[in-house]
Amino acid sequence: MPRAFRLGVLFVSVALASAPLAAQTGEALLREIGGTPTEMNPSFRAPANLTYRMAWHVTEAPAEPGGIAAGFRSPPNLLRQLETNGVPRSNIKMAVIVHGTATPSLLNNAAYKARTGADNGSIALLTALHEAGVQVIVCGHALVNRNVPRDQLLPFVQVATTATSAHVILSAQGYTIFTP
Repeated sequence: MPRAFRLGVLFVSVALASAPLAAQTGEALLREIGGTPTEMNPSFRAPANLTYRMAWHVTEAPAEPGGIAAGFRSPPNLLRQLETNGVPRSNIKMAVIVHGTATPSLLNNAAYKARTGADNGSIALLTALHEAGVQVIVCGHALVNRNVPRDQLLPFVQVATTATSAHVILSAQGYTIFTP
């Protein structure tokens, strides 16, 4: 196979692999990022009649400006796994608690772009998570420490006094806290 043809195939393959994520929104984006569980017929199934409460502790910024913080990818993954097991969406309660270097990922696009020079690549996923009922909570101390103005946050972001207080409140409500 000629080298130019192989390079063309490689370029098209890379473009196709990255295009769907950029173009997807809402449920389609959650399915794309969440993927499909590899075990479609587990013998240890998630009971459909339980209510699942999970919260993720997200502290690390994307690897590069404009990327998606790795911790934001965990909720769609578990959401897809539970739904594959037949758990109805109404029985799945999720939250994301953000602090540390991940805090600026919650900025609206204009504020994020002014800060980093890149568009905020997390907005579509965070919006899809919010629309799916996932709470997005930020540490108030992190807002101050990272110089993130509250009025520049995405409109659905909830502000807790601290990440610790968010953990305690969610734990008291029966949430299990995960650190990706």
